[in-house]
Amino acid sequence: MVEIGMKVIAVVTIVAGLFLVSSSVGLGRYSGMAYAASCDTNGGLIPDLQVAVPQHLQLTKEDKEYVLRLSNGIANTGEGVWQMVPVIPADKNNPQKANQQFLDSNGNIVATCPTESSSVYHPAHKHFHISDVAEFSVRTDSPKGDVIGSSLKVTSCLIDWIRLDGNSPNNERVYSSCDSGVQGISPGWVDQYHMSLEGQAVLVTKAVDKSKTNPETTYYLVSEANPKGFFTEKSSNNNAAWVQFKIKSDETGNPKLEITGHSPCNDGLCGDDFPNR
Repeated sequence: MVEIGMKVIAVVTIVAGLFLVSSSVGLGRYSGMAYAASCDTNGGLIPDLQVAVPQHLQLTKEDKEYVLRLSNGIANTGEGVWQMVPVIPADKNNPQKANQQFLDSNGNIVATCPTESSSVYHPAHKHFHISDVAEFSVRTDSPKGDVIGSSLKVTSCLIDWIRLDGNSPNNERVYSSCDSGVQGISPGWVDQYHMSLEGQAVLVTKAVDKSKTNPETTYYLVSEANPKGFFTEKSSNNNAAWVQFKIKSDETGNPKLEITGHSPCNDGLCGDDFPNR
């Protein structure tokens, strides 16, 4: 058993041969394939992951490649917690599948559903991460345009970091670390990853090279939560936020960013006043 705040979370061992139970809630985009984020939540409250507008964009050169660093925030604006546990007790040496758990209004676990996400120990951060939580990309001409820059981030540890103003029913953090493998975000809370942390970057060498001959090309840095649809949530239509920019040359010929816009935002999701952890 692992205790977080006032809730006791049973880490459930899932035996081989589990099958997915159909549900009208949270059908993932991979429903036509072998896996979809679909389960019987048994009346549990449903989370809703949303992304804050990326902040602190910085173009740097690392190991002869140009990377775009960013700070990003992921919030839970749903009614239920987004809570993940490893299938078996967390093991630093053996990555394993992760389950999503659903709680009722009294804080009781009423459903545990398998996902295609993994629980993995991150040696640089010294705690457990969940895979496929976030994805960053740089695209040309529109937020859904061709990908010219790929994400360097593959796993995340999400916790209650800061309350969204007026939107959290809890004044205290329920999820404060990922040391045990259990992690989550309470309703009305957001987690923020600073641009200096490992993985908070997109490889953009191709975009820099393109801008040398096409300096007016418009690019979009897109940050997306639940990119593969592995997690059950209220809606997947609000999972992305973006920043529009161009890459120009300074007086010495070095590339520099020119921010020209960002996606619409409200309810504290503009990201410009989040403290970083």
